[in-house]
Amino acid sequence: MNKEYLNNKLFFAIIFIFVIFVAVSFGYAKDSTYQLANGMKVILKENHSSPMVASIIFVKSGSKYESRYENGITHFLEHLLFDGTTHLSREQLDNSIGDLGGYINAFTRKDFTAFLVLLPKQYIDYGLTVQADMLFNSTFPENELTKERKVVIEEINRDSDAPSAIAESFFTQKAYANTSYNRPVLGYSTFIENIPRDAIIAYWKKYYTPQNMTVLIIGDFNKENMKNIIDSSLGTIKPKSLTTSNETDSLTEQKIPEKTVIPPVKQGHINGQQIFDTVANVTSTYINFSFAAPQFSDSSYLPFDLLSQYLNTDEISPLLKALKSGDNPLVTEASVSLQTYKEFSRLEISAITSHPENRDKIIATILEQIKATGNLLANNETIEGIKTSVKCQNIYLSEKLHYYAFMIAPMMMTTGWDFVQTYPERLSKITWPECQNAAKKWLSDPQYIATVVTPVGKSQKKPFIPQRLSAAEVKAHFDSVSFKKYDLSQGYDLKFPSTEKVNFEWTDNSVYDREVLPNGLTVIIKSNPDTRVFAMNITGKDRSANEPESKTGITDFVNRCIEKGTYTRNASELSRDLTRIGANITLYDNPWIPYDNFYTTRRFSFMKFETIDEFAYKGFNLFSEMVLFPSFDSAQVEKVRGSMMGILKRNNSSPTEVARNLFYATLFAGNSYANPIMGTPQTISSITVADLKAYHRTFYSPQNMILSIVSPRPIEEIKEWVDNLYGRLKAPQDIKLRTASKPQPIKKIRKAHAELNKKQISIFLGSLLPDANSPDAEAIKVATSILSTHLYLTLREKQGLAYSIGANAILDKNFGWFYTIMGTASKNYQTALDGIKLQIDKLKLDGPTKAEVSKAKNEIWGHLMRAKLSSINQAYYLGMDEYLGRPVKYDKIYLKALSGVTVESVRRAAARYFPGDIYVLATAGKISK
Repeated sequence: MNKEYLNNKLFFAIIFIFVIFVAVSFGYAKDSTYQLANGMKVILKENHSSPMVASIIFVKSGSKYESRYENGITHFLEHLLFDGTTHLSREQLDNSIGDLGGYINAFTRKDFTAFLVLLPKQYIDYGLTVQADMLFNSTFPENELTKERKVVIEEINRDSDAPSAIAESFFTQKAYANTSYNRPVLGYSTFIENIPRDAIIAYWKKYYTPQNMTVLIIGDFNKENMKNIIDSSLGTIKPKSLTTSNETDSLTEQKIPEKTVIPPVKQGHINGQQIFDTVANVTSTYINFSFAAPQFSDSSYLPFDLLSQYLNTDEISPLLKALKSGDNPLVTEASVSLQTYKEFSRLEISAITSHPENRDKIIATILEQIKATGNLLANNETIEGIKTSVKCQNIYLSEKLHYYAFMIAPMMMTTGWDFVQTYPERLSKITWPECQNAAKKWLSDPQYIATVVTPVGKSQKKPFIPQRLSAAEVKAHFDSVSFKKYDLSQGYDLKFPSTEKVNFEWTDNSVYDREVLPNGLTVIIKSNPDTRVFAMNITGKDRSANEPESKTGITDFVNRCIEKGTYTRNASELSRDLTRIGANITLYDNPWIPYDNFYTTRRFSFMKFETIDEFAYKGFNLFSEMVLFPSFDSAQVEKVRGSMMGILKRNNSSPTEVARNLFYATLFAGNSYANPIMGTPQTISSITVADLKAYHRTFYSPQNMILSIVSPRPIEEIKEWVDNLYGRLKAPQDIKLRTASKPQPIKKIRKAHAELNKKQISIFLGSLLPDANSPDAEAIKVATSILSTHLYLTLREKQGLAYSIGANAILDKNFGWFYTIMGTASKNYQTALDGIKLQIDKLKLDGPTKAEVSKAKNEIWGHLMRAKLSSINQAYYLGMDEYLGRPVKYDKIYLKALSGVTVESVRRAAARYFPGDIYVLATAGKISK
C-alpha cells in the first residue's frame, strides 16, 4: 500500500483539466446528493460497468490550513491514520482490504486530503467501516509514530531528489508568497522529526469531523441499499465543533502568534511584474510564470479556461509553437495550465531548456505571446474539438473507478459540486470573442511573478535552498505551548460486517474474434455492448530485440514521431483532427505523470488510442493513418530529438532511473535487454530520418504487429474495417525480425553502482526467472507478492527505512526476471540491503503461511480486475496476452491456475528461483563510508 502525495504541478494541471471533463459525465440526480445528520455530505453515483465500488472520503484539510509550525502535519497525519485503531491493528488495516481483492490508499494536497477504498461490490460495506474506523478511531501508537517519522522523511528525501524538485520549490515560494498555498505539502524533516504526538492529535480532532468531510461513492450498487450501509458506518459518527480559519487557533491552549490568517479577498493578488532568478543543482534551466487569472466565480473564468486549454494544445497553440518550433527551438518542454484555487486562479506557464543562454529570449517570447492573446484568431475547429473532448473524457474515465478520486477531488473541493455539474453545458456556450475579451482584461497588461532556475555551473551565486525552520526552532516552539490531552482508548463502536471467503469470479459476456491476416498481422476484436468507448491498441513485438545496437531507443523515437504528422496531415492538422473527435493517445511514457511507465517494457511497444463510439470509424481511420503512414518530417524529428535529449539528461540525475538502467545492463549483459528503453544521448543523437523510416517499415510491418480492438460494435463490422485497410498491406519480405535471446545464467554476484550527489540511494536486487508459460509461473507471482508484502511490513512499516519498496516478477516468452526495488537514505544503505536479503532468505527457507498465500492470490485477483476496468486497458492486455502466446479469454484460465497455487508450490518456487548467494545488485546515489 502506498500512501502517496502526488506533487508534480504539471501532473495536477493535467488532472485539473480532466477533472472538469469527467465529473459531469455522471450527471447526479437530485436524490443522489444529501447530507447525513452529523453533517457529512454524501454523493452517490451508480455505475454498473464493472462489479466494483469505490468510496472516496474527502477531508477539508491540507497544507493550506497549516500554520508555520504545522507545515507537513496534514500529510503526516494521513500516514498515521493507517497505523491502528481501537478495532484494528496496523497489520489488520494493511491486510483487511487487500485480502478481499481490494485497494486502499490516500493522498494529500494543499486544500484537502482524500481516502480511497476500491472493492468488489459485495465487500464495500466492510470497506466503509474500515474508513470510518481509520478516520475517527485511530490511536496513534508511539512505536508507530517513531517509524512513520522515518517513512515520511524518506518520502521527503525521495521527492527532493527529483530532477525538477528544487525548481518547483523556488517557484512555489516566490509565486505564492503571502498566500496559504506557499507551503510544501510534505513539509520538512525538521518538523516531522520534532512534532509531538499531542499536537498531531489536536490537529486531527480539529479537522477530522463529519461536517468537514464529503464522501463520494461510485460503482455497482443500489442507491437505497448504499444509503443504509452509509448510515450504519459513517452515519454513526457524532458531529463535533469545527473551528474556522478566522478563529483563534484551537490546537493549543494559547494563540500561536506566528499563524497569519489572510482574508480570502486578498489571497493570491499579484500587483506588478516580477522575475526572480537563482541557481541550483539542476541539469536543465526551468522558467515558470504565474499570471493573475479570474477566480472561478468570475464571469470571465470559463472563457479564460477555454483560452488556457487552447494555449496548451500542442501544434496549434501559437505560444507553444513559438517556443518549440524552428531549427533551434528555445525550449524542449513547455506547458500551459490554469490553476484554480478557492480564493484565486493563476495561469501558469512552464518551460524547460538545455540552453540557459536562451533565458531572456524565452521570457520575451512568453510575454509577447501572452499579451497578444486578446487579438488571437483561434482555429474554430480546435475550439469545438476542446468542447467535444469534454464529452469524450467523461466517458473514458467513467470506466476507471479508482482513478476517479484523483480526477474529481481538486475541482469538487475547490468550486463545489454545483459548479462541476454545470461546467460542460456552460463551456459549450462560450464563444471565442468572449475568450478574447477575457484575455484583454487579464493579459493585455499582465500581472505576474516568474522564476528562473539555472544550473550552478560556473556561477558564483549561492545555490537556492528552500526556507525552513531549524530543529531548534521547532523544538522551542512546541516546548512553549501545551495541548489538550485526549483519551483514545475508547472510540466509536462500529459494527464490522462479516466477509465471506473470496471466490475468484470473472464475468465476461463479450464476444471475441482472433484472426491472422495473410500478411501476418494478428487481429483480436472484442465486442462489448456495455462500453461506449472505441479502443485500439497496437503491439509491436520484441521491442529491444529488434533495435540495432547503435540505435537503442529508436522504438521510443518512432513512437514519439507518430503523433507529429502523416503523409496527408501535418502536425497541426493532425492535432486538430484528433481534438475534433476527443481522442486519447498514449504512445510513450509521460515523464510528468507519476507511475506512467507501468506499461513501458523492453518486451514490446504499445500505441493506445481511444475515442467514443460515435467517432469510431473516423478514429479507426485516423489512428491507422498515424500508425501506418507517419511523415517523419525533419523539423518535427528534431523537436522530438530535443525533447528526448532533455528527458535523458534529467533522468541521469534520478537515482531510480539510473539504478534501473544499471540493473538491466548488469543482469542482461550481452543481451538486447541490457539497453535502456529510451536509449542514450549518444544513440538518440545519431538516429537519422532515414533510420526512423527504415526501422518503422521493419518493426511495424504487419507480421510484427498485433492489433487489438475493444468496442460495442459487432465483430463483423470491425473485421470489415480491418480487412479493407490492414488487409491490403503487404508484408515486406526483405526484413529480418528478431526475438530476444535467452540471457546467460548468473553464476556469481554481479554489482554495479553510480555515484550521485543525492539524499537517497536507489537499490535494485534481482535475478533471472523462467518464462511466462512455465508451470511455476503463477506460484512465482504469488511468491513475489508475498515477498513484496514482507519487505513493506518489515523495512517500511516496522523499521521506517523506506517510503517506496516492493518486488516484481516479469515473465517474457522465453525467460523472465525478478527484482526488488527500494529507495532509502544513504546512511541506511547496508541495513536496507541486509534487510532485503534477509526477507528473501526467510521466504526461501521458511516458506509462506496459508493465510499469506490466500491474501496474495486475492490481491492478484483484485489487481487484475482493476487493471481491466477500462476498454483501452482491455485492448492493451489482449495484445500482451497474444504476444506471450496466450489464448483469447485467458483471464479465466489464469484465475483457475491461480486458485490452484498452494503453500508448497510457493515454497518451492521461492526456494528455486529467488536469489540466494548469487544475485545482481545495482545502486545509484551515495554509499556512506
